[in-house]
Amino acid sequence: MLLGLLMQWGLFRYWWVTSKLALTTILIGIILFVLVPGLGARADAAHAARAFTAAERQPLALAPAVGVALLRLMVVLAVYKPSWRLRSRPARKV
Repeated sequence: MLLGLLMQWGLFRYWWVTSKLALTTILIGIILFVLVPGLGARADAAHAARAFTAAERQPLALAPAVGVALLRLMVVLAVYKPSWRLRSRPARKV
């Protein structure tokens, strides 16, 4: 966020910067609320030596896949930097 505020791009001036901020927030949520608790529960289950069901394995495969896809999208947005703005600035009077 500090980079967005200090750089020429701003946080809410270009749509790609705002999209990257939203994707980063979503990615943090996936990690904190899906992956970390899921890994803890699966570690407990592995310690108890019981088999995993498909419903237990699916979030552990899906969360990293979504995370990698979001990271790739953020890299593409950062490299190509589309020039479309969220709001246009009013014309300056000379």
